Amino acid sequence: MRTAVSSLLALSFVSALMFGGCMHFEEECPDTAAGEPCSVPGWEDQKAWSIVRVFYGTDRARSGESHWNSYYGSAPGDLEYGVCEVSIPDSHDYGEIERPQIWKLEFNESPDRHIMLQNIQPQTEESFASELQAEVRESDSKEAFVFVHGYNVSFAAATYRTAQMAYDLKFSGPPILYSWPSKGELSGYVADMTSADRSRNHLKEFLETVAHDSGARKVHLIAHSMGNRVVTEALRSFSDEAAFRPVPHFNEIILAAPDVDANTFKTEIAPRIVQAGDRVTIYTSSNDRALQASRLLHQRPRLGQGGEHLTTFPEFDVIDVVDASWVDFGFFDLGHAEYGDALLGDVKQTLSGQPADRRGLSPYQQALAWTFPASGSPIVQTAAKASVALDSARDSLQRLEEARPKIAAANHEEADTERHNPFSWLFSWLGDWN
Repeated sequence: MRTAVSSLLALSFVSALMFGGCMHFEEECPDTAAGEPCSVPGWEDQKAWSIVRVFYGTDRARSGESHWNSYYGSAPGDLEYGVCEVSIPDSHDYGEIERPQIWKLEFNESPDRHIMLQNIQPQTEESFASELQAEVRESDSKEAFVFVHGYNVSFAAATYRTAQMAYDLKFSGPPILYSWPSKGELSGYVADMTSADRSRNHLKEFLETVAHDSGARKVHLIAHSMGNRVVTEALRSFSDEAAFRPVPHFNEIILAAPDVDANTFKTEIAPRIVQAGDRVTIYTSSNDRALQASRLLHQRPRLGQGGEHLTTFPEFDVIDVVDASWVDFGFFDLGHAEYGDALLGDVKQTLSGQPADRRGLSPYQQALAWTFPASGSPIVQTAAKASVALDSARDSLQRLEEARPKIAAANHEEADTERHNPFSWLFSWLGDWN
């Protein structure tokens, strides 16, 4: 009985401290509503995150709201250029998009735990091109990539993914986003198809600006899901116009989970877009439930489907098809966001120019396509991260060296605090438990 009472008192005391801590946190953000970023004084001097500058083009209309996450809405608008800043926490896990989770009792964004859109700076086309040129000029690779997002994606979410890709790929050139006006809702599929089709000409104009005015030695294109509708139609249009005017040419064109009619692509689009780039890589999966739903809706196979619905292109040497059906897809985002996660390692090698037969892939369907090894194989568990492991280790060591003086000063200050705090052992225990 005495033990039970003691345990109850201890639990009550710990709970009081924990809830007291929560109340204290709210006091630090008195004017911050749930879902808004919490700005705590002094963060700038002790920041535990990195900033990725993302250049962007969008034909979303401005919402009229001041909060960065809702600065651009889902209504169509004119083509607009700009630069935004996205923070990546030092605690970031490779391939992840860390966002507040209710089950973790996270009701506000925090840059030391979450990927956050920190700033948006709309620009004129001339200012955009000038800043992009400067960024390319200062980079080691003199390259850039343009990412076009898919269905059910807000502008803010698209910036998170673009920044995360650049960060995890250790891409030395500027990351560039094109965001078309997706509704950002699971129920908005049909509306998104219309918006994607309407954005073709705006994307063409944006790609011409990037290709002609960036000064990049190579420009890569990465499209995901329904974003492939916009990209493939823009590339087909460029190809049709190539006979009478100069059009952009791209290096690596990556079509991930393309929600495009497979037969239409094979017969009408592929013969044209092979002229638009040095190589086209198509990532597919038979486990992608968003594409399965799309197939049921359209009553026709989608280009991004693998397995029995895999579409191959033996007539084109520059098109590589990679069936990622054996990658262990999770439930997140209908199994549809894995292309931004587990396949990043292969994407990195593709962008570096590595041919498919040198990326750890296996020949598939009589060597007409490529596939990842079966899930559970030691290769598949390490391949996605192997290509960036060394870079990540070097980066971590460099940041540790840079932070060493601050850590030493903080440890000295913490030691002084502990000497005057009779409950320091309890806070230490709570930190270990947490």
